[in-house]
Amino acid sequence: AQTAPVSSGALWTGRVLSALIVLFMIFDGAIKLPPLDIVTQTMVQLGWPADPNAARMLGIIGLISTALYA
Repeated sequence: AQTAPVSSGALWTGRVLSALIVLFMIFDGAIKLPPLDIVTQTMVQLGWPADPNAARMLGIIGLISTALYA
């Protein structure tokens, strides 16, 4: 089956949006790796345990998921 041709604008819009999502997810995963107080405080506000190891595990899972997506 053949696919319909995609315009150049739509192609580049998709690439830019994907790149923005990947960059955000890399930042989100990386910020959870070191034991930062702001991360644990925010996790408590969101209902997660105030455990730096839990934050680190979430960061690792996020980075692995991002690598698989990209």
